[in-house]
Amino acid sequence: ALGHERFALVGHDRGALVAFRAGLDHPETLMHLGILDVVPTLDMWNVLQGVPAAVGYHLFLMAQPPGLPETLISNSADVFFGSFLDAWAGDRAALPEPVRSAYLRAASAAVPSIVADYRASAGIDIAHDQADQDAGSQLAMPVTVVQQDWGARLGYDAASVWRAWAPDLDHRLTGAGHFMAEEAPDEITEVIRDLLLR
Repeated sequence: ALGHERFALVGHDRGALVAFRAGLDHPETLMHLGILDVVPTLDMWNVLQGVPAAVGYHLFLMAQPPGLPETLISNSADVFFGSFLDAWAGDRAALPEPVRSAYLRAASAAVPSIVADYRASAGIDIAHDQADQDAGSQLAMPVTVVQQDWGARLGYDAASVWRAWAPDLDHRLTGAGHFMAEEAPDEITEVIRDLLLR
């Protein structure tokens, strides 16, 4: 729609999952792909087992049938979304009060859409990923993935997970928290520059 026939795409979290899907569905369009702090949806559900799954409780909540998650979250939206800002930011100063307030307002206004997106991750998104995995599909373009450095606490090898999807992979770890573009903008800018040179 913007007149670009080929382009690079970088996404964070849910946007990174959209970018991942675009890379599989439109390899002729994407020249480079950048992924910030996720693993593919199918792999995400496969690694969330046992006690470590507690970190992803929101995924299980929002995967429930329509009604209950929307009601629970809408009735406490600032507390619900604020808990992620507090827990996932390595440097809370990177999300000053005006930014935090704007984020909470936007999230509160979009609860049905947010829940629908997460619900899809437990349904059609898995079906799409599984079909691609079964077909041996891989990302054809250079891919850079940046993830938080969880060390052994992560419980699985994220680089190996990504390597199965992206043969031309540059997997990097950052000391920043989940909001890495806000917390370490110079580092993430450099990562993107390096990606575009590949």
